[in-house]
Amino acid sequence: MGGYGSGRRDGRPTVESCLTLDLSRLFELGWLKPGAATAGVLQWSNVRTGQEVASAGFEAQLGAEDGHIRLRWTSIDRRSGERRQCSHSIALTTTAQTFGGRRWWFVCPRTGSRAMRLHLPSGADAFASRAAHRLGYRSQRETPFDRAVSRAFALRRKLGDNGPICGYIDRPKAMHRRTFERTMSRIHRADMILAAHWRGELERDDARRERRCELRRPAKANRTQEKRTCGPSLPA
Repeated sequence: MGGYGSGRRDGRPTVESCLTLDLSRLFELGWLKPGAATAGVLQWSNVRTGQEVASAGFEAQLGAEDGHIRLRWTSIDRRSGERRQCSHSIALTTTAQTFGGRRWWFVCPRTGSRAMRLHLPSGADAFASRAAHRLGYRSQRETPFDRAVSRAFALRRKLGDNGPICGYIDRPKAMHRRTFERTMSRIHRADMILAAHWRGELERDDARRERRCELRRPAKANRTQEKRTCGPSLPA
Protein backbone atom coordinates (compact mmCIF):
# COMPACT_ATOMS: atom_id res chain seq x y z
CA MET A 1 0.00 0.00 0.00
CA GLY A 2 1.46 3.35 -0.99
CA GLY A 3 0.73 7.04 -0.73
CA TYR A 4 -1.34 9.02 -3.17
CA GLY A 5 0.30 12.20 -4.39
CA SER A 6 -0.35 14.85 -6.94
CA GLY A 7 1.47 14.20 -10.20
CA ARG A 8 1.28 16.63 -13.06
CA ARG A 9 -2.08 16.70 -14.82
CA ASP A 10 -0.61 17.28 -18.27
CA GLY A 11 0.85 14.40 -20.24
CA ARG A 12 0.79 10.78 -19.08
CA PRO A 13 0.10 9.94 -15.41
CA THR A 14 2.96 9.65 -12.95
CA VAL A 15 3.62 7.07 -10.25
CA GLU A 16 2.91 9.71 -7.61
CA SER A 17 -0.58 10.37 -9.01
CA CYS A 18 -1.61 6.69 -8.78
CA LEU A 19 -2.88 4.38 -6.06
CA THR A 20 0.01 2.03 -5.29
CA LEU A 21 0.14 -1.46 -3.86
CA ASP A 22 3.49 -1.93 -2.11
CA LEU A 23 4.12 -5.62 -1.42
CA SER A 24 6.77 -5.00 1.24
CA ARG A 25 4.40 -2.66 3.05
CA LEU A 26 1.58 -5.21 2.96
CA PHE A 27 3.80 -7.82 4.63
CA GLU A 28 5.14 -5.26 7.10
CA LEU A 29 1.62 -4.34 8.22
CA GLY A 30 0.60 -7.99 8.52
CA TRP A 31 -2.01 -7.82 5.74
CA LEU A 32 -0.23 -10.66 3.94
CA LYS A 33 1.16 -13.73 5.71
CA PRO A 34 2.73 -16.82 4.08
CA GLY A 35 0.65 -19.93 4.69
CA ALA A 36 -2.37 -17.98 5.88
CA ALA A 37 -5.61 -16.39 4.69
CA THR A 38 -6.14 -12.71 5.51
CA ALA A 39 -8.79 -10.08 4.79
CA GLY A 40 -9.38 -6.42 5.55
CA VAL A 41 -9.60 -2.93 4.08
CA LEU A 42 -6.68 -1.10 2.45
CA GLN A 43 -6.67 2.69 2.66
CA TRP A 44 -4.74 5.28 0.67
CA SER A 45 -4.05 8.81 1.85
CA ASN A 46 -2.62 11.94 0.29
CA VAL A 47 1.07 12.13 1.25
CA ARG A 48 0.88 15.93 1.70
CA THR A 49 -2.39 16.38 3.59
CA GLY A 50 -2.84 12.94 5.19
CA GLN A 51 -6.46 12.90 3.98
CA GLU A 52 -7.90 9.52 2.96
CA VAL A 53 -8.54 9.43 -0.79
CA ALA A 54 -9.44 5.80 -1.51
CA SER A 55 -10.06 2.40 0.06
CA ALA A 56 -10.50 -1.18 -1.12
CA GLY A 57 -11.53 -4.41 0.55
CA PHE A 58 -9.25 -7.39 0.04
CA GLU A 59 -9.03 -11.14 0.59
CA ALA A 60 -5.68 -12.92 0.33
CA GLN A 61 -4.59 -16.54 0.40
CA LEU A 62 -0.86 -17.34 0.45
CA GLY A 63 0.80 -20.72 0.40
CA ALA A 64 4.48 -21.51 0.87
CA GLU A 65 5.54 -20.41 -2.63
CA ASP A 66 2.59 -18.70 -4.31
CA GLY A 67 -0.81 -17.16 -3.65
CA HIS A 68 -3.25 -14.49 -4.71
CA ILE A 69 -5.01 -11.35 -3.47
CA ARG A 70 -8.44 -10.18 -4.60
CA LEU A 71 -9.40 -6.52 -4.35
CA ARG A 72 -12.90 -5.04 -4.40
CA TRP A 73 -13.65 -1.32 -4.66
CA THR A 74 -16.14 1.18 -6.03
CA SER A 75 -15.03 3.57 -8.76
CA ILE A 76 -16.84 6.71 -9.97
CA ASP A 77 -16.77 7.82 -13.59
CA ARG A 78 -15.64 11.47 -13.60
CA ARG A 79 -17.70 12.35 -16.67
CA SER A 80 -20.99 10.62 -15.94
CA GLY A 81 -20.75 10.25 -12.16
CA GLU A 82 -21.75 6.60 -12.54
CA ARG A 83 -20.63 4.28 -9.73
CA ARG A 84 -19.11 0.96 -10.74
CA GLN A 85 -18.18 -2.06 -8.61
CA CYS A 86 -14.70 -3.34 -9.45
CA SER A 87 -13.10 -6.68 -8.60
CA HIS A 88 -9.51 -7.54 -9.41
CA SER A 89 -7.42 -10.63 -8.65
CA ILE A 90 -3.61 -10.50 -8.55
CA ALA A 91 -1.32 -13.52 -8.44
CA LEU A 92 1.74 -13.70 -6.19
CA THR A 93 4.83 -15.83 -6.66
CA THR A 94 8.23 -16.34 -5.02
CA THR A 95 11.86 -16.75 -6.03
CA ALA A 96 14.65 -18.41 -4.06
CA GLN A 97 17.17 -16.10 -2.38
CA THR A 98 20.92 -16.65 -2.34
CA PHE A 99 21.20 -17.11 1.43
CA GLY A 100 17.99 -19.05 1.93
CA GLY A 101 14.34 -18.20 2.13
CA ARG A 102 12.07 -16.96 -0.61
CA ARG A 103 11.18 -13.51 -1.88
CA TRP A 104 7.59 -12.61 -2.71
CA TRP A 105 6.51 -10.80 -5.87
CA PHE A 106 3.35 -9.57 -7.52
CA VAL A 107 2.73 -11.00 -10.98
CA CYS A 108 1.67 -8.09 -13.20
CA PRO A 109 -1.77 -8.97 -14.63
CA ARG A 110 -0.92 -7.29 -17.95
CA THR A 111 2.69 -8.22 -18.67
CA GLY A 112 3.20 -11.32 -16.50
CA SER A 113 6.42 -9.81 -15.12
CA ARG A 114 7.35 -9.79 -11.44
CA ALA A 115 7.03 -6.52 -9.54
CA MET A 116 7.20 -5.28 -5.96
CA ARG A 117 4.70 -2.48 -6.64
CA LEU A 118 1.57 -2.24 -8.75
CA HIS A 119 -0.21 0.99 -9.65
CA LEU A 120 -3.73 2.11 -10.50
CA PRO A 121 -3.91 5.40 -12.48
CA SER A 122 -7.06 7.49 -12.47
CA GLY A 123 -9.59 5.99 -14.88
CA ALA A 124 -7.88 2.58 -15.05
CA ASP A 125 -9.69 -0.60 -14.00
CA ALA A 126 -6.75 -2.77 -12.92
CA PHE A 127 -3.54 -2.55 -10.89
CA ALA A 128 -0.47 -3.23 -13.03
CA SER A 129 3.25 -2.54 -13.14
CA ARG A 130 4.75 0.84 -13.95
CA ALA A 131 5.87 -0.40 -17.37
CA ALA A 132 2.39 -1.75 -18.18
CA HIS A 133 0.76 1.61 -17.49
CA ARG A 134 3.71 3.52 -19.03
CA LEU A 135 4.08 5.65 -15.93
CA GLY A 136 6.79 8.21 -15.39
CA TYR A 137 8.02 9.85 -12.19
CA ARG A 138 7.01 13.36 -11.24
CA SER A 139 10.66 14.35 -10.83
CA GLN A 140 11.28 13.51 -14.50
CA ARG A 141 8.76 16.17 -15.53
CA GLU A 142 9.80 18.84 -13.05
CA THR A 143 12.05 21.79 -13.72
CA PRO A 144 15.16 22.22 -11.50
CA PHE A 145 13.19 24.87 -9.59
CA ASP A 146 10.23 22.49 -9.01
CA ARG A 147 12.60 19.75 -7.81
CA ALA A 148 14.30 22.16 -5.44
CA VAL A 149 10.94 23.21 -3.96
CA SER A 150 9.86 19.58 -3.49
CA ARG A 151 13.22 18.67 -1.96
CA ALA A 152 13.22 21.65 0.40
CA PHE A 153 9.76 20.88 1.78
CA ALA A 154 10.43 17.12 1.98
CA LEU A 155 13.60 17.68 4.02
CA ARG A 156 11.78 20.09 6.30
CA ARG A 157 9.03 17.55 6.94
CA LYS A 158 11.75 15.01 7.79
CA LEU A 159 12.81 17.36 10.60
CA GLY A 160 9.21 17.85 11.71
CA ASP A 161 9.09 21.42 10.38
CA ASN A 162 6.17 22.88 8.41
CA GLY A 163 7.54 26.40 8.13
CA PRO A 164 8.33 28.46 5.02
CA ILE A 165 11.33 28.18 2.74
CA CYS A 166 14.48 29.72 4.29
CA GLY A 167 12.78 29.70 7.72
CA TYR A 168 14.54 28.75 10.96
CA ILE A 169 14.44 25.04 11.92
CA ASP A 170 14.95 23.65 15.43
CA ARG A 171 16.85 20.41 15.84
CA PRO A 172 14.49 17.57 16.90
CA LYS A 173 15.36 16.36 20.40
CA ALA A 174 15.75 12.73 19.34
CA MET A 175 17.97 13.50 16.32
CA HIS A 176 21.76 13.26 16.52
CA ARG A 177 23.51 16.57 15.89
CA ARG A 178 25.56 15.25 12.93
CA THR A 179 22.42 13.89 11.25
CA PHE A 180 20.72 17.24 11.77
CA GLU A 181 23.69 19.13 10.33
CA ARG A 182 23.81 16.87 7.24
CA THR A 183 20.10 17.39 6.63
CA MET A 184 20.43 21.14 7.17
CA SER A 185 23.27 21.20 4.63
CA ARG A 186 20.98 19.60 2.04
CA ILE A 187 18.20 22.06 2.91
CA HIS A 188 20.66 24.94 2.54
CA ARG A 189 21.66 23.75 -0.96
CA ALA A 190 18.00 23.52 -1.99
CA ASP A 191 17.34 26.99 -0.54
CA MET A 192 20.30 28.38 -2.52
CA ILE A 193 18.78 27.04 -5.76
CA LEU A 194 15.47 28.68 -4.91
CA ALA A 195 17.15 31.96 -3.95
CA ALA A 196 19.12 31.98 -7.23
CA HIS A 197 15.91 31.36 -9.18
CA TRP A 198 14.04 34.16 -7.42
CA ARG A 199 17.02 36.50 -7.85
CA GLY A 200 17.10 35.67 -11.56
CA GLU A 201 13.37 36.34 -11.86
CA LEU A 202 13.79 39.76 -10.22
CA GLU A 203 16.69 40.61 -12.53
CA ARG A 204 14.66 39.59 -15.58
CA ASP A 205 11.72 41.70 -14.37
CA ASP A 206 14.03 44.69 -13.93
CA ALA A 207 15.48 44.15 -17.42
CA ARG A 208 11.98 43.98 -18.94
CA ARG A 209 10.94 47.20 -17.21
CA GLU A 210 14.13 48.91 -18.39
CA ARG A 211 13.48 47.83 -21.99
CA ARG A 212 9.93 49.19 -21.82
CA CYS A 213 11.27 52.51 -20.53
CA GLU A 214 13.86 52.68 -23.34
CA LEU A 215 11.13 52.09 -25.91
CA ARG A 216 9.07 54.96 -24.50
CA ARG A 217 11.89 57.54 -24.31
CA PRO A 218 12.61 57.92 -28.09
CA ALA A 219 8.92 58.35 -28.83
CA LYS A 220 8.66 61.23 -26.34
CA ALA A 221 11.79 62.86 -27.78
CA ASN A 222 10.38 62.62 -31.32
CA ARG A 223 7.11 64.31 -30.28
CA THR A 224 9.08 67.16 -28.68
CA GLN A 225 11.16 67.58 -31.85
CA GLU A 226 8.03 67.69 -34.00
CA LYS A 227 6.55 70.47 -31.86
CA ARG A 228 9.71 72.52 -32.31
CA THR A 229 9.90 72.10 -36.10
CA CYS A 230 6.17 72.50 -36.82
CA GLY A 231 5.77 76.00 -35.34
CA PRO A 232 5.00 79.15 -37.44
CA SER A 233 7.91 80.36 -39.53
CA LEU A 234 9.10 83.96 -39.17
CA PRO A 235 9.19 86.23 -42.25
CA ALA A 236 12.61 86.96 -43.61
